[in-house]
Amino acid sequence: MTKKIKSLTLQTSAALLAALLAVSLSACGTGSTPDTNAGQEASNGANAETSDQAQTEPTENDTDSVQSESPADNAENGASNSDTGVTNEPLGPDTQASSKVTVTFQKTLDETKADDGTVIHTNSVQMPVVSIEGAADIAEKINADIAAYYDTFSADDTISMAKEDYAASLGEDGWDFIISYSTDISTKVTRMDDAVISFEITFSDYTGGAHGNYGTVGRNYNVKTGDLIAFDELAEDYAAFHATVLDYMINLAETPAYKGKLFGPPSKNDMDSTLFTPESWVFTRSGISFLADPYVLGPFSSGTIYFRLPYEKAYDLGLKEDYRYNGIFVDERYYIDTYDPQTGEQVVDGEPDCYFDLDGDGTEEGLAFYGQVVDPATGESRYAFYIDGKDYGEVINDELQNIKDNGFMETTYALYHADGPDGGVPAIAVLFTESGEGEDANGDPVRYPRSFIFGYTKEKGLYYLYWEDGFVTLPKQS
Repeated sequence: MTKKIKSLTLQTSAALLAALLAVSLSACGTGSTPDTNAGQEASNGANAETSDQAQTEPTENDTDSVQSESPADNAENGASNSDTGVTNEPLGPDTQASSKVTVTFQKTLDETKADDGTVIHTNSVQMPVVSIEGAADIAEKINADIAAYYDTFSADDTISMAKEDYAASLGEDGWDFIISYSTDISTKVTRMDDAVISFEITFSDYTGGAHGNYGTVGRNYNVKTGDLIAFDELAEDYAAFHATVLDYMINLAETPAYKGKLFGPPSKNDMDSTLFTPESWVFTRSGISFLADPYVLGPFSSGTIYFRLPYEKAYDLGLKEDYRYNGIFVDERYYIDTYDPQTGEQVVDGEPDCYFDLDGDGTEEGLAFYGQVVDPATGESRYAFYIDGKDYGEVINDELQNIKDNGFMETTYALYHADGPDGGVPAIAVLFTESGEGEDANGDPVRYPRSFIFGYTKEKGLYYLYWEDGFVTLPKQS
């Protein structure tokens, strides 16, 4: 099957993105079985139970985890060879599994070359293929819908632009065509269990300039029927659900974590038209995330802005039983990143931007996580994480210091109840991606996403537990 990937060149502004996609636009990779040695590497008062916890494979639901046979060998790679200047290379599968549901990612890469052999455009496509044990017909229905959705996008316009611009660059008054233009579709699974499978799909392109542009959509499927889930069917009384969720999002936009990301306080109409389109939301392990593209409610530097409705709140508002999440909640939070408008200096005052019961005593602690804080005088950076007004940034720094110069901390962290042999343990997961050398089997830069897990008690303060591969906020990857 020939896939056409829609040009994203004209999707870069808020208006054009909205017109083309009719939708609004955090952490990559997922956790596998935690490293055994890392689990035994508990420090700062972590007990033996922590070691067992680190070695226990979490599951997405109460049933035994079974990985279905991968459909990779039978999946069409979804790339085009129609252009005589295009070469195609299938880059192989990557697999995610949860209980009876398996997702295989088939990735392909097309190159368009000029007559002189210069690569002027690359087109990368990551196609998810679903397999459901004992329900091949439902999986086929989901895959057909995904394939049809991908088929609505084409790279033709961007390829034409690349050809025209490269030809112009060779003219008398031409310029250096340094980097080839590109289009890309990538997908990650944000929830996967026996009830729901959700995809967050990102479309991006680069046509010269300082940076490319992108937009993100959500696709949510009912695992029992294979149907695409519409937002208006999430609650029995949709009108009341919609109105209350909208008010919740408006209040969320006024919190410190969001003020630094937005152009300014968004109007009710702006929030409604941006967040409540058919593809501007996605189920996650935290709750329901509403997506806002760059330039819609905030600048490009803010990236995709996620407005999250926690499951606990969604249940209170009437989320149907069919869509409830039976796994361990993972509450993903943004780091604080605010600056004084007068001086331009970073504001680090320890004022809580969220609350979470870190020690399980029934009382929520006030949290303020700033990630890296740069000293303007020396240029040195440190981590700042305030719990009830006390800064525990050095505890995090001590664990990350060996890799912090060869990677980057993600813009979110997670609050959740970590898996343990005797039940959930309140924990904090710091999300970090270490950069490796070279490329992986798919031709991508080698990266090692990791979750550094910390515990907290009033007696010990913040202390390190263990680390595990992948991000705890996403379903497990095998």
